[in-house]
Amino acid sequence: LKILESHLRTQLLLEQPYPKLRRRENLPYPNLKDINKMSNKTVIELENINKIYQTGKNELQVLFDICLQIYEGDFISIVGPSGSGKTTLLNIMACLDRPTSGRYILGGKNVKSKSKDDLSRLRNKSIGFIFQSFNLISRHTAIENVQMPLQYSNVVNKKERAERALKCLELVDLTNRAKHHPNELSGGQQQRVAIARSLINNPDIILADEPTGNLDSKTSADIINLLKRLHESGKTIIIITHDESIAKEAMDTIRIKDGRII
Repeated sequence: LKILESHLRTQLLLEQPYPKLRRRENLPYPNLKDINKMSNKTVIELENINKIYQTGKNELQVLFDICLQIYEGDFISIVGPSGSGKTTLLNIMACLDRPTSGRYILGGKNVKSKSKDDLSRLRNKSIGFIFQSFNLISRHTAIENVQMPLQYSNVVNKKERAERALKCLELVDLTNRAKHHPNELSGGQQQRVAIARSLINNPDIILADEPTGNLDSKTSADIINLLKRLHESGKTIIIITHDESIAKEAMDTIRIKDGRII
């Protein structure tokens, strides 16, 4: 009887879903060019990340024991249906939200131990975030929108802020629209401004939440090509998408469903 109980306990343990941990040696890279970019340095490490939202007496868990490693120089897509938890996961990686439990290491620093102000500084320095809805301020011109993150950095000289913003607009081929307001720009141009804004502090990591979600197919292709050029320049790129054609442009795809990596 004891032997049977032991056997049953072992079977139950074996049947439990084990948290997915992305390992470099198992990744399918499409060509030698990507293999040559591989780095063993992790820039993002997530260990058993859980996220639970509390509304009154009710709890809603949207992430379950997420384990993930992102390496320097990666170009990763995270794919999942609506409500799968992919945007919540990206917000945690961007330090816009905190996990309920688990450990998050960003650039070798434990995020959990950081105060709100320290977290803002770390995010501003290390991460550029691209929103699906652009999140541009309508009363500001393109160049003024690009400068916005510099308000939280040590760059206080107005001339230097403008010069840096113009260089970022140049990277996205939009210097001729620097003085235009968002309502004078197309959707693709607004997204280029948003990408330029994400580059203003020269972050190592670019996180993009459905960056082509509001764009037509041709403009989407232009935006993805722009992100690929940024990756070529040495940036680590992570894209959230539900579009398989966008996902396949990345070096690797991570799939998430019902709050779990599958």
